[in-house]
Amino acid sequence: MKVDKTVTSIWQSFIEGDESAFTSLYHQHAERLLTYGYKFNLKREIVQDVLQEVFTDLYLKRKKLDAKVENPAGYLFVSMKNSLLKKIQKEKKINYTSINGSKNNIEFSTEYNFQDKWIQSEISEETTKRISIAINALSSKQKEIIFLKFEEELEYVEIARILNISIDSARKQLYRALKSLRELLDYKDFKFFILFIVKKRFKKPSMYFKKRDHLVK
Repeated sequence: MKVDKTVTSIWQSFIEGDESAFTSLYHQHAERLLTYGYKFNLKREIVQDVLQEVFTDLYLKRKKLDAKVENPAGYLFVSMKNSLLKKIQKEKKINYTSINGSKNNIEFSTEYNFQDKWIQSEISEETTKRISIAINALSSKQKEIIFLKFEEELEYVEIARILNISIDSARKQLYRALKSLRELLDYKDFKFFILFIVKKRFKKPSMYFKKRDHLVK
């Protein structure tokens, strides 16, 4: 995801104490963070509270933050995930380690629905339903990484921080998620899915295809 220079300048203005910049950051990112938070097993009210905590903490610690953050969205997603982990620990009394600690597993379980994203395309409703069903059959981690990469368009470095894994692991896990999806769909449906994300983010579909029936890295 290419970061708009305006976004980074707003972040810098916020660090310098501009109140309107803080408001802009909230309006730019709040809905995205809520959408992400709603995909975990928590009540909507709790996720909304977590969002407020994230921005409150952001405001209170603004003088200590790095003005050179390249992508504020990535920073906020990490903060949101870390706060969600803490909340899940409190609500469900599970073992918790922060994103900066060891690996953790939380359920990314909300139904994944691509149908709205495809409604204006040439792909049939039946195809979008099959793709949605296949994605929902993936593991929690696979669904999350597909969401972060293709819905939120985050870079691997940002996904790695959110999932507490290396950049190389993030790449490999996305590849495995797509490979699993390929095994769940027939060639035509999988091709439609890949062509959709390629059209959205990339110029050359060859980065995903080598032969008709073989997914490559």
